Amino acid sequence: MRFALIHNARSRRNNHSGTGFAAAAESLLGENFVPSDSREGTTDRLRILRDRGVRTIAIDGGDGTVSTALTAIARVYPENDLPDIAVLASGNTNLIANDVGFGLRGFQALRRLREGAMRSSVRTPIRLTWPESDRLPVLGLFGGCAGYARAVRIAHAPQIVRFAPHDLAVGVTVLGAVGSLVFRRSRERWLAGDPLQITTNGRAYGGESFMFLVTGLSQLSRGIWPFWDAEPDARGVRYLDVSAKPGSLARAAAALLTGRAPRWLRRHPDYDSGRTDHMMLETTSDFVLDGEVFSPTASRMLQIQSGPAFRFLHA
Repeated sequence: MRFALIHNARSRRNNHSGTGFAAAAESLLGENFVPSDSREGTTDRLRILRDRGVRTIAIDGGDGTVSTALTAIARVYPENDLPDIAVLASGNTNLIANDVGFGLRGFQALRRLREGAMRSSVRTPIRLTWPESDRLPVLGLFGGCAGYARAVRIAHAPQIVRFAPHDLAVGVTVLGAVGSLVFRRSRERWLAGDPLQITTNGRAYGGESFMFLVTGLSQLSRGIWPFWDAEPDARGVRYLDVSAKPGSLARAAAALLTGRAPRWLRRHPDYDSGRTDHMMLETTSDFVLDGEVFSPTASRMLQIQSGPAFRFLHA
């Protein structure tokens, strides 16, 4: 199989393992070895891969590297002729690899990719756009705003990043949000939420949101699943919106952190989850997508769409 490798030398596991693998992979793959750069730099290199007829691309890094690579791929390859993707889990955050990871990394992964003929699954990433702006769309697979954007700062704190496996990012985030309610100083600020108006599936609703989450994945780490369904290979973007000052928050968090959505939770007016291909958000909150923080437009608008369908390979 002819394939290319996008390699992030700064990712946690690649940084710890030194430069030996990168040097050997570059020697083996030649111009099909692509150091991970900015989205613009990676996009320029991917145009060359497209013109060379590369049909399989391995991404060696964490969630941020995968987001950068998928965005660049979508900018240069036709939507109906995308390459197959193999995600090699080497990052600080590997939520994506937990769902659609290749299962191998390093030289084992390269040998398996050369053999070809393997299992696959399909996912449709989130396409984040800025209406009334010339900013280019960005693809990713897990994101959110309101309390999630605040709690990500907790999950990214050096003491947590250093000592906790970062595929626990979602769990740390939700626990951080709930835990903040213990302290009087932060309780009111967190419970009050952020302004968020949502338009999707023919309806508009909102006001203040305690936490908003969205994903193109079908499973997360450690059994965590804060959405109502997890149908494999389902198209569309799953979302969860938790209203400000939500009732039964600790009970709801305990259920969602263990992948359960009991009937009482599905019927609770403060919790709304579903699947959509298009959603418009009006908010003052930043939006975090695969660990990267984005701001809304001056008109406070963000658009979430179901992106192009990618086929992910599994060893």
